[in-house]
Amino acid sequence: MFDRSTLQYWLSRFVFGLVLLVAAGSGMIQRALPLKDPLGLSSLGLGLLGFHLALRSVGPLTRLSSYRQHTRKAWGDAARTAFERASLPRRIFYLLVAVAEADGPMGPSEREVVRQFLLQRFEDPVQSHEIRTWEMQPLQVEDLIGLAARIATSLDEAELDTLFCWCALVAFADGKFRPDEHRALADVARGMGITAGRARMLFHLARAQFLAGASGHQRQGQQQREPETHTVHTRGQALAVLGLPVNASAEQIRRRHRELVRKFHPDAQPNLGPVAQEEATERFQAIQHAYEVLTSDQ
Repeated sequence: MFDRSTLQYWLSRFVFGLVLLVAAGSGMIQRALPLKDPLGLSSLGLGLLGFHLALRSVGPLTRLSSYRQHTRKAWGDAARTAFERASLPRRIFYLLVAVAEADGPMGPSEREVVRQFLLQRFEDPVQSHEIRTWEMQPLQVEDLIGLAARIATSLDEAELDTLFCWCALVAFADGKFRPDEHRALADVARGMGITAGRARMLFHLARAQFLAGASGHQRQGQQQREPETHTVHTRGQALAVLGLPVNASAEQIRRRHRELVRKFHPDAQPNLGPVAQEEATERFQAIQHAYEVLTSDQ
């Protein structure tokens, strides 16, 4: 199994994609393969595959290259080894704990939220005893940017949105949101390659989710996750969900809605599981509801 969190994996994938693209464009594939393909469909198909592999490697390569040197300095050998051996749920545990501890030691409410996130959200269930083991063996590193960047290479863009929202929900868990937590979320967004504007929109969507009672702590004891609604009642709340200023015009609202519908339309989230897919759907519904609130009186 290849480790998608390493620079070597993405560099190899990028180079392999370029090789396929060059080979297809130069006609080498048609000459090498004894196929009757006068239209060159085989070359076209492999060329498109090479282009896809190379293009999808650019983002992870950029993130890892940008923070590799920083991470190398900030992480000791023990921390690097612990991260490399960790499963995806455990890596996400490290990230959520780091966010929770941004404003001081993790309190009982934050600890319970992190536990419930992990117990409820993965298709291959995480066991309680596993989490207790992780809590006793913390990752000895304070580099949130590098940690987020490494985790980001294992996830798709839609899943990065979901994970950022999870981090925000953990920050909200104690009922207070302090400047240290704001800086922590900014570091997480930077490590994941999420732009400031997109991070603000995700923050407000996560806040709507939290206020709707969708945090793990408030669902404690439930056997199944019930659908939640992100209800906004005022123009100001709706504009915040769409990431718009209070004086946004009708044209700005329509343009932003079209943009968000394209970017936030629910996508499959294969690495994070079905609950993450449900949450992505809820974020999309929150965008739709906010737009309805803003256009209902027009």
